[in-house]
Amino acid sequence: MIINNFFLTLFFIIGLIHGIDNNIDSDGDGYLDTDELKVGTDPNDSFSVIYQGFWPFNSNKDQIDDPGFGTCPKANGCECETSATCPDNSTCTQLNMGQYCVPLKGSKVPRLKAIDQFGDEFDLYDLANGNKPILIEIGTTWPQACKDFSAWRSYTNDDAITKKWWKNKFKGIRDLIDNGEVYWVHIIHLDENRNPATGETIDSWYWNYPHDNVILLADPEAKMKKWIRPTGYPCVILVDEKMDLQVHALRGIEDAADEVYKILGKGY
Repeated sequence: MIINNFFLTLFFIIGLIHGIDNNIDSDGDGYLDTDELKVGTDPNDSFSVIYQGFWPFNSNKDQIDDPGFGTCPKANGCECETSATCPDNSTCTQLNMGQYCVPLKGSKVPRLKAIDQFGDEFDLYDLANGNKPILIEIGTTWPQACKDFSAWRSYTNDDAITKKWWKNKFKGIRDLIDNGEVYWVHIIHLDENRNPATGETIDSWYWNYPHDNVILLADPEAKMKKWIRPTGYPCVILVDEKMDLQVHALRGIEDAADEVYKILGKGY
């Protein structure tokens, strides 16, 4: 393994010196040779991939100005009395249990790195500059609405469409995911026992509600949940390809769905 890594690194350095065609994908796995060499996977082995889920890889993600999740008292998700104590482009909002800082439209989404359903550490900023809207779903594993929505999305059952919260226009969401017109990231921070989510939590959810185009992430520190500060689950926000927040929501999927339909010119 050490020898292989040495030669991969050597090949990468030689490529930088002599120039490598940046558009070559020698093994046809969907990842460019230059990107695989950066990460340390084998560009000549289709089983050696950056992400086992074949998620996108953005070689320029380090150029994005990451605001970070911050720390209280001046961070989104923190208790507040006025917006003056909140981060820039955030507001102090009355929620169920008090007042908290929540981000406004245009806020840069922090760079979350988390374990996905295949055990890989996924970098949220790999979705940047992908020319697609990014929908981020926040949830836990016990609410029935989360289970029903994921079951419907994965064609496991259609119980969701019988619920009071369901609206017919939601049907378009699955089409967008199936057709790869959007990126969908489902972040879970607690398991059935209200303990921090683990890789096992995500793996179990994936086996119950599989979908090849949905990125499942475990967020045991609840970083994204705290940043969004939802009051109900599932909660979906919309982010653009620059990683700027376009729709913030406290609960539900309707606001993000309406906006993404508008952006993509869909008449659901």
